Formats: sequence, C-alpha cells, structure tokens
Amino acid sequence: MKFDKGIDRKYRQSVEDAFATIIAKGNDFHRLVMNEIIESDMLIRVKPVAEINASGITGLINSIATNLKLARERISLREALGEIYIAIANETIDTGGQRGCEGTFVHEGRHAYDFAQTLESLSNADVNPIGVFNPTLYELEWEAHKTAGDYMLCVDTPEYIDEGLQLMILGHAEDGKCCVSDDGIMKRLHDSYGLDLNGNQGSLASEMMGIRVA
Repeated sequence: MKFDKGIDRKYRQSVEDAFATIIAKGNDFHRLVMNEIIESDMLIRVKPVAEINASGITGLINSIATNLKLARERISLREALGEIYIAIANETIDTGGQRGCEGTFVHEGRHAYDFAQTLESLSNADVNPIGVFNPTLYELEWEAHKTAGDYMLCVDTPEYIDEGLQLMILGHAEDGKCCVSDDGIMKRLHDSYGLDLNGNQGSLASEMMGIRVA
C-alpha cells in the first residue's frame, strides 16, 4: 500500500499500527485482506470528516483511468487493489484512537477487497461472464459488518464487545455467549442505511465505482 502525500506522521503511524494489530489479532480472512492490501499499491488517504462525510470511505482513485484499463487488459486482484483508495477521517483517529482506526480499516478493507474482486471479475467478463462479481450495496455492507463483528470477537476485550453490542453488530446467543448478530446487522442496515434484502438493496458495486459494464 502507499500513502497519499502530506499525511502527518502520527496518522501514518496509527494506520500502520492498525494493520499490524489486525494481522496479529484477526482471523485468517482478516489477515488475507490486510496482507493483500499491504502488498498492493492501494492508496491510503487521511482527510477531515467534513470532506469525506464518514469515518472512512472507499472508492476508485481515478474511475476514467480504471475504465480504460478494464477495456484494454485483464487485471489481477492485487492490481485491482492498486486502483482503489481508502480514506480515513483524521477525527476517527483523534477521537477513536487505535480502536477507531482498526475498526475503520477492517470495515473499509472489506469494501476495498470486494471492489477489487469486482474489478478483477469484470476484466475477465468476456471469457467468464458467469463469474462476474458485482454485489449490491446491501451485500457489500452486510459482508463488511460481518467482518467487523468477527474482528470484535477475535479481539474480545470489553471496549470492542461493548461497541459491537451498541452497534447491533454483536448479540447474545441462547447460551449467553456473544456472537455476530445477523438480525442486528439486518436491522442496522435497514435503520441506518435504508437497505433491505427483499427491497432496496442499493446500487451495484460497479455503479458506486463509476465503472461502465457492457
């Protein structure tokens, strides 16, 4: 991965520490995603929350250039990650500390991975149209929330568990043990995002990235 120009050293260190902690404390999938990002040319940005309107956001660095690349060549997952950026709000780090930074990169890292899968599959659509991966916003957020919940359980400290319960990502099973809550995530996606599995699933990943699909 690479960092945008002009990022304050403390923010860069926080991001690097977050990736290291996710790899150390996460599960195999968390490690897979983080290592793929680290080994790619994915761009990391740190911007004011007023500019990105979220704690973190994922998108294409240059949709015009990516569209041209897809029209001319096939790209691998790692090459696709190099077309993508994750921006984290500096306030997320300032107020949420390392927990906020880790949580953002677990969630947005899953989005980046899924966007990269979409780009890779679209680059091969002419020879494998059945294999095109182009999830809806609902599907993207569902997977990102599940991935975040799994990470909270991996860390398994009171502050992570309490946050998961407050966000409805975690719940309690019949035996009282904490677990990822499908019902809670479904309610969160409906209440906070206006998304519904059987109703409004939102835009496709390609549409969110500004990618032309033949």
